Amino acid sequence: MSSSPLEPAAPVPPDAFGLYVHVPYCARACPYCDFDFRVDPRPDGGALLEALRREVLGRDDARLGQSPYTIYVGGGTPSVLSAEDLGALLAWISSTWSARACAEWTVECNPEHIDPARLESLQRAGVHRISLGVQSLDPVGLRQLGRAHDPDQACEAVEAAQRLGLAVSVDLIVGWPGQTTEGLRAELQRVMSLGASHVSIYALTIEPGTPWERLAERGVRRLPQVDDAADALECCAAVLGGAGFVHYEVASYARGPAYAVHNTGYWLGRDYVGVGPSAASAQHRGDGVARRANPRGADWWAGEGASVEVLDSESAAREALWLSLRLLEGVEIDGFLRRVHRDRAWLDARTARARARGNITLDGGRMRVAAGRWMHHDDIAADVL
Repeated sequence: MSSSPLEPAAPVPPDAFGLYVHVPYCARACPYCDFDFRVDPRPDGGALLEALRREVLGRDDARLGQSPYTIYVGGGTPSVLSAEDLGALLAWISSTWSARACAEWTVECNPEHIDPARLESLQRAGVHRISLGVQSLDPVGLRQLGRAHDPDQACEAVEAAQRLGLAVSVDLIVGWPGQTTEGLRAELQRVMSLGASHVSIYALTIEPGTPWERLAERGVRRLPQVDDAADALECCAAVLGGAGFVHYEVASYARGPAYAVHNTGYWLGRDYVGVGPSAASAQHRGDGVARRANPRGADWWAGEGASVEVLDSESAAREALWLSLRLLEGVEIDGFLRRVHRDRAWLDARTARARARGNITLDGGRMRVAAGRWMHHDDIAADVL
């Protein structure tokens, strides 16, 4: 590519870190989801805020008072909070850390929650961007995926957020049983007509223990098929790419510079602090990476401590190699090797099998997934880890 959508307008501070805050509520349970959440259509935001305060005050790695490079409030469904509780949560984040120098602040929302009061709460807090859980613009797909909104409501939510100056990333799930290529193309065309600056595409996968798996075992639901998912992903790449979206990461497409700065930090090895149930943190050090994983569900609410793991330098370097290859432009080789404290001989050895299979190229000073091989990322991971 002649220019990179991943080149920031200003240099990234050397001590940059991302902040993730997990809101563990959903109004209903989607049948495919195994994230950490509890079903509560009218959650007590005050109780959550008190628990979050208790957690961070008991930690020595939360970087309180510092300015995150990016902030991401996810879930669950943060927008299920009332406008008042959502505003209080965002105000607490701003006062506990410092959002003044934040390059990107994202909040996950569902279309059915986008109303003037919540949008005002987001705007007042200084949020830049929402990640909207559209998932489908096909009524059949929405019913299968257990979503509460209809296609028109999703489109109206995108437009309402954009009128207030919020950037919108649209999440879509593809490969659900019965989805057709023609239907998917129509969904993509409608998304693009809304002017969304970012689209994330995920193939439907059914995790063990989810309601969908149990329904499939009873013969009530069909399981998604791998070939159908691959066809759907290829369709998305062709349609979005043909319309000028840059396919910059395995699951992500951006217009111009509108890439997801927070998520890209994971692939580029930036530190991150995770707060809330099931949230993860990582601190990169010269001798490896210190990882912290908060407990899920009731254990977090009860104040149970996090699990801590320290990856040695070799393990951390292998993980960084795998993560960096999610970026389809790849990474600059010399800079990557300095970051992971390794030499070119190590890189050549670690990537030998993937290169022999035609999955990775090392040329022009960059390491990247070979053209057309991005759907082989799981196979590449097995080769380089």
